[in-house]
Amino acid sequence: MGHRPMLEDLARAWTASGLRPVIDSVFPFARAREAFDHLMTGSHVGKIVIALSD
Repeated sequence: MGHRPMLEDLARAWTASGLRPVIDSVFPFARAREAFDHLMTGSHVGKIVIALSD
């Protein structure tokens, strides 16, 4: 945790760097349970996304 200006500095640095998170898989909201099951297996590499819209 830090101060808001620190978070804003971090966000600017992240944007300027071009870094992108590693996405393992994307699940539609209707398959959220399957996404959590996938998370619990521990076999993922990167983020598991639950999309709220198409």
